Amino acid sequence: VKMAAIARERHLDIFHVHYAVPHATAAYLAVQMLGGRSANVPKIVTTLHGTDTTLLGQDPSYRDAIEHALRESDAVTTVSENLREETLATFSLSRRVEVIPNFFMPAALSRSRGQVRRELGIAEDEFLIVHASNVRPLKRIDLLLRTFSETRSSRPMRLLILAGGPFAPYEPLIEELGLHQRVVVREEISDIEDYLAAADAGLYTSETESFGLSMLETMFHAKPVVAFRVGGIPEVVRDGETGFLHPFEHVTEMAASLDRLADSPELARQLGENAREHARTNFSANLVVPRYEKVYRRLTATSRP
Repeated sequence: VKMAAIARERHLDIFHVHYAVPHATAAYLAVQMLGGRSANVPKIVTTLHGTDTTLLGQDPSYRDAIEHALRESDAVTTVSENLREETLATFSLSRRVEVIPNFFMPAALSRSRGQVRRELGIAEDEFLIVHASNVRPLKRIDLLLRTFSETRSSRPMRLLILAGGPFAPYEPLIEELGLHQRVVVREEISDIEDYLAAADAGLYTSETESFGLSMLETMFHAKPVVAFRVGGIPEVVRDGETGFLHPFEHVTEMAASLDRLADSPELARQLGENAREHARTNFSANLVVPRYEKVYRRLTATSRP
């Protein structure tokens, strides 16, 4: 109802919604309230980020509703080629599905690297590995901790976890692995970028990712990323160039890559610089936003004059 009211008030040309459920469904209902498809009714652009396909789309009770929302959209985009392929394999769609990746706009830092590391109790010579996520089950925090526990570098190493949700369920594993003195956890923080900039590398152990936005954020701050080669991650992280990728659950190999970065500061610095350049060149707002604008122009070419 609100979407329809705003469309009337603002004379909208486009409803750009993220996720089919519930937002594309809501946009479809708003279009029906406005009188159905016509030149003067907003076109619907639906961007899929993953769960509509990889989670809800696998549930028969949701699949038909998601498929209907996608069919009734005027354009459908996904954030990676991997997700596009999964979407086409999951749903019966006759329309084109375009890939337009996520983008990131780094914010100005409020604190220096030294200030953040002092707050965390991290010495300048320690190699700080960062992980940022909502710590939900698919992020496989168990594998994150087991990977870190297998590092063997002679250089002191610490793991900083920026948790976007409760971390308490993982505390027993930290104790079991004897990592209590080596792992620092910060929950629900707002200045994430200050912490990313203060780290030396990123570690991500997701079971699946349609894109890997946290990895992209880490790369924008010139940090190499070590991750599993799953989902859309290889479209963001280039193995051997901006970090290292390994098969899922190969924690020993992941740990060896972390050791390699810790033992070779120059390698870590070079891969980090490569990561930042790759991120800027491929995932900056000034490159990605025009691709959405092109979709808007195409859809509105036959709309209201």
